[in-house]
Amino acid sequence: MSRSPHAVHLRDSLDELVRALGHLQYSAEACDRLPTDMSALSEEELSIVEAFTSRFARVIDLLTKRVLRALDHFELHDAGTLLDVANRAEKRGLIESVDWLRELKDTRNRIAHDYAGDRLTEILDYCREEWPHLSETCQRTLSYGNRLLGA
Repeated sequence: MSRSPHAVHLRDSLDELVRALGHLQYSAEACDRLPTDMSALSEEELSIVEAFTSRFARVIDLLTKRVLRALDHFELHDAGTLLDVANRAEKRGLIESVDWLRELKDTRNRIAHDYAGDRLTEILDYCREEWPHLSETCQRTLSYGNRLLGA
C-alpha cells in the first residue's frame, strides 16, 4: 500500500466513513422500531430520530467534504468546488447524479438548521427513503477507494 500523504489521508477518510456508517446503521435500525405516528413519540424516541437524522447528515458531510475530496487529491485532481467534486464522482460512477448529491446536501442543511424540529417528520421520511441509496453510494465509494489503495 502506498504511504504518500494523499494515501494516508484517503485511508483515514475511508476508515472514518466506515465508522460513521456503522453508527448510522444502528440508528436506522432503532428508528425502524419506532411507531409511525411522530406526534405520539416520547422524548426518548425523539432522541432516536434526531440521532438518526444527525448521523445521516454526518455521513453526507464525510462523503462530500472528506472522502470524495480525498479521492480527488489521491488521483491528483486540483481542489475545486463541490460541483467539481460531484462531477468527478458521477463520472467515476460513485454517485447516482450531481443533482442527487445536491439534494442530499440540501437535506443535510435542513437537518442542521431545523432547530425546533418543525420539519422532523418530513426530514425523517426523506432520510429513511434515501438511506439505502446513501449506503450503496458509500459502499461503492469505499470499494473504489480501497482499490486505489491496493487494499
